[in-house]
Amino acid sequence: MSQYYYLVSTLPLLSYDSEYTISTEYFLEQCEKWLTARDYQILKTVSISEFNSHKAGCALLDKWLVWEINLRNELVKLRAQKKGLEGDAYLATVPEVLGTAEIAREAAAQESPLAAEELLNRARWSFLDDLEVGCFFTIEKLIIYYLRLQILERKSLFNKEVGSERYKSIYESITKEIAGEGVDE
Repeated sequence: MSQYYYLVSTLPLLSYDSEYTISTEYFLEQCEKWLTARDYQILKTVSISEFNSHKAGCALLDKWLVWEINLRNELVKLRAQKKGLEGDAYLATVPEVLGTAEIAREAAAQESPLAAEELLNRARWSFLDDLEVGCFFTIEKLIIYYLRLQILERKSLFNKEVGSERYKSIYESITKEIAGEGVDE
């Protein structure tokens, strides 16, 4: 197993409440310089939002994927139930993980989608804390770091002022279209 002492020691410390620090692109550029080809290929597949399997070829990443897919399955069940639909057709088949149903229920009970997203991201961060125990200068440490960077990057997109402006713009566009002002003839 390769050890990445230099690379890990040069990375800025991340916390969920800190501002978005280095970009995921910069992180991958640095990793490409220092990682073995196999480890870099594994790292490039890591994503908080896109995955097709819960078998990634890395035990830690497999645990993350199973947990994340479980969480998403629980959210699907709740959303389907709310709409009076059967959600089983949309569930991915993975081993069950305890605790994800409670997280999903708590997220669904939030007053706003933003509050739910915040709760889900904090739960993801906490699960990564658990996975990180015993990981120091390995590819697993870098996988966790990359997942955290992606969470911070996603979190930075949820800006109240930008969201409000975007909402106003969309609303204005729709009302103009309804009034016939924006329709070309």
